[in-house]
Amino acid sequence: MKDATGELSTTVIAIVAIAAIAAIFTVFLLPTLTAQIALSQACSSGPGTHITNTNGSKVDCADASGAVGQRSWECTYTPADGGATNTKTCKD
Repeated sequence: MKDATGELSTTVIAIVAIAAIAAIFTVFLLPTLTAQIALSQACSSGPGTHITNTNGSKVDCADASGAVGQRSWECTYTPADGGATNTKTCKD
């Protein structure tokens, strides 16, 4: 009986640890990863890109400046929930 109680305690600790890691990932890392992926895709699409995702988040890229092959533009990611915006400078 004592062994069964020990195994149950270990299982509960493992489940709580997995839940804590999942919560930290969801709250802190997922929004940043989502923004970076969206900005990378917008950079690939080129300047003047305007994307609105199904969840309401938006990516807007300014028109490019500079000579061909040396152009640069800035893309801004605005989350649907009104959180902090992320910006990325894109280059040819």
